[in-house]
Amino acid sequence: MPSETKIPVHWGAFFLCVVISFGQFVGAYEAVIIGSTLQKPDFMRTMGLWDADGNEMPNYSSLVGAITGLFQAGAVFGTIAAAVVMERWGRKAGLIFGCVISLVGLAGMTGCQNVAEFLVFRFISGFGTWACGASASAAIPELAPPSHRGLFAGLNGVMIGLGVATASYVGMGFYFCENEVASWRAPMGIPLFAPLAILIAIPYLPESPRFLLLKEKTQEARQIFDRLNHRSSSTEESSELDAEFNQMQQQAAYDRLLDGSWKGIFTTPTYRKRIILACILASLNQSTGVFVINNYGQTFYKALGFSPASRQLLQGNRDILALLGNLVGSWVVDRVGRKPLLLFSFAGCFICILLEGVIVGQYAGTDNTAGQNAGVAFLYIFLAFYAVGIDVGTYVYLGEMFPNHIRVKGVGLSLASLNVTAAIYLSITGVALESIGWKFFMIFAAITFVGMVWVAIFLPETRLLPLEEIEALFGNTSDTMVFITPGPHPGENKSSGGEMGIAEHIER
Repeated sequence: MPSETKIPVHWGAFFLCVVISFGQFVGAYEAVIIGSTLQKPDFMRTMGLWDADGNEMPNYSSLVGAITGLFQAGAVFGTIAAAVVMERWGRKAGLIFGCVISLVGLAGMTGCQNVAEFLVFRFISGFGTWACGASASAAIPELAPPSHRGLFAGLNGVMIGLGVATASYVGMGFYFCENEVASWRAPMGIPLFAPLAILIAIPYLPESPRFLLLKEKTQEARQIFDRLNHRSSSTEESSELDAEFNQMQQQAAYDRLLDGSWKGIFTTPTYRKRIILACILASLNQSTGVFVINNYGQTFYKALGFSPASRQLLQGNRDILALLGNLVGSWVVDRVGRKPLLLFSFAGCFICILLEGVIVGQYAGTDNTAGQNAGVAFLYIFLAFYAVGIDVGTYVYLGEMFPNHIRVKGVGLSLASLNVTAAIYLSITGVALESIGWKFFMIFAAITFVGMVWVAIFLPETRLLPLEEIEALFGNTSDTMVFITPGPHPGENKSSGGEMGIAEHIER
């Protein structure tokens, strides 16, 4: 079992990861701000969605679908491209790559003059912001100590929550802006600060020691490792850190001998299993209905009978609650474990989305105030459950479940799967709400329940384990070089003091 020894948080390393996690902020902000932007008259006329009298143009539905869909399409390509960049040049290079492209996309959307320009820059924005997000998802777990990896990696979920909440309140604030041009261009330009902040901080951010070890830069890796970890005068603590770095070094030496190519991750059974599990988990993240609720929240509140101003306030307050849930989830995930938190969250989301469907079916379009308030309450509670466990837990788990030499590919593919799933749901939601109404919620409830059962059966617990030992949890014990956590471990060579029997193949 993993050690339960209390190790203090290295706050310097934590705040470095806070900066890196800003890579998640912009993608979340842009995914949500478009909802309020599509209500701004000047934007709708400039993009040819409305005529001069405010009537919808014949191509309204197709253009709105393109505006939302191209962002997700860009995100799919951005996550894969980031994996290619990170594998060759490092995790910092992935952040730089994503930030530069994000700046182009965000600036282009802010200043565009017609719908064709907006669509091009919308795709570029999705590409760049999700390249940033994928880089943060891969980098932070490799910088975090095992005892606090959930707290550090949970920053990905926290920054997503912050991006969503910021977009909601910015959208609400500019909803009342009298300058119609500024009412949509200013919100589009506000998130430019995040990629700029990361680029300014790049010289001070550490490269992943595990990436450096894979590139045989041992001395530089050791210097960064020591910088990221407490090193007190305690001989025992120093020995533990030495053992951890030795484990990383031996694992990297062996990993260099393995096939980590794109072909290899699909032809090697244990890697293929990991890719499938990760893509399913990422897809289940969106199959709770959260992305649809975030993008169609205004529609749901309107159906329940709330005024435009009330709908803006409800959206913003709900997203603040979700942000608080992200903070709680990142704080407790190392204490209770990834799997229990995911199960708790899936169970809560299942109950809430099920009851929300019933309430919408009964009270949408009526004057029943109690029913309307109950509908809002369950949307709030749903987001709280989702934020605490699924939002935080998914990003923590995806970042740590892959071996070091294929992590960036695994994270890229799983986040691409997340965006493909989101794009599918967004493309069918409008039609589904018109044709089957409240029953659409029941589809999400059914998938969420299946997801809860799937997590219980197929996902092992990874809490407190070094990244190098997680490999054994997925059935690949022969490629785990050294165990440093208390045993017994599957496949461990008991006579070698914790080293695996295959360790003699390592080039030292």
